[in-house]
Amino acid sequence: MKLYQNRYLHVLGIGLLAGLFVVTTASAGKIVVNPGDSIQAAVDAAAPGTTIIVKPGTYTETHGGLVAVRIKQDGIKLIAKSNFKKDKRVILTPGPGNIHGILVEPDPLAPDIQGFIIKGFTVQGFPNNGIKLEHVDGFKIIKNESIDNLENGIQPELSANGLVKRNLSYGSDDSALWVEGGENVRVLKNIVHSSVTGLEVTISKDIIIKKNEAYNNVVGMGLYHPNAASKPPLPVMEHLDVQKNYVHDNNKVNTAPPGSMAAGLPTGGGILILGIDKNTIKNNQIENNDFYGIALVDWCLAQGGTPNDCSVIPPIADPSPDNNRIEKNTLVNNGTNPDPSHPLAPFAADLVNVTLGSSGNCYKKNTFATYASLTGGGPHQCP
Repeated sequence: MKLYQNRYLHVLGIGLLAGLFVVTTASAGKIVVNPGDSIQAAVDAAAPGTTIIVKPGTYTETHGGLVAVRIKQDGIKLIAKSNFKKDKRVILTPGPGNIHGILVEPDPLAPDIQGFIIKGFTVQGFPNNGIKLEHVDGFKIIKNESIDNLENGIQPELSANGLVKRNLSYGSDDSALWVEGGENVRVLKNIVHSSVTGLEVTISKDIIIKKNEAYNNVVGMGLYHPNAASKPPLPVMEHLDVQKNYVHDNNKVNTAPPGSMAAGLPTGGGILILGIDKNTIKNNQIENNDFYGIALVDWCLAQGGTPNDCSVIPPIADPSPDNNRIEKNTLVNNGTNPDPSHPLAPFAADLVNVTLGSSGNCYKKNTFATYASLTGGGPHQCP
């Protein structure tokens, strides 16, 4: 969700002093970076398709740019030779002027980047984003750590045909892991915790979210309306397939910047379906979330009385969630301790439906104890 006005600033003109850094070239198509070397210098020296191997150590870039490591070429493979079990990591920390960690993005008006892999990095302590991709077609983000990057941890944006797998991300005041404007992306077996939203998806289609764990967030998983995004909505936004995730104990105090959309999220949320359509929530284990387990909520109802009230900022897409299927989820001990000052606190439950004018939402074979609806009655059964 939106936090900072300069969030998507294009970063240009990263300069390096000639001769300041040493890069060892191991063989054609491969560059090896040793402790004391510059990762950015290796990237600048790399032809498209190069594999850049980074050996364990702590790396801090000194070029003074807003981004520590900026990649613009096709097909770069950025591989950290970390051994997490033996605590031998490749750690990237902020240098002078760095507010973003690793950014993969073409120059303005250039074609999308074709192919990118990042594996094994620990990116830690940046004021804004940890690992961010924008306009990348064909990518893999595998076995990385994002720690205390204060805006977003891992964020593939406006990118397609990707895999985000086995990453650990925590300590962000917006989202630990955020897929925005994505298409055909698999988000598998990640752990997200201690952030405002653990795993967020906006303005995306055909996203598989499977076997992830989300805990100690304000909201474990947030599937949010386009008004919560920073980009215009896609022509089609649907088919988020959320299966076999473990979403539990998301009762963290909200630390988002005051006045931001994220700051308005009440703590205690499992999976929040906020004004979006045609998605499947199936076979998830959801427990011990103080406000709700799975909530279907109308965007305008959620924003009522806030700076984003629909009378002030009209919704750019239908605000009601429609045609969502909630099936075979197990919900235990959710909705037992909501913030009593929140206007929707009376609807706290395992399953929550707070919508106006929605249609086609249905439930099938869920295990739960409590259900709350704005219109009363029990959950509508799927045909």
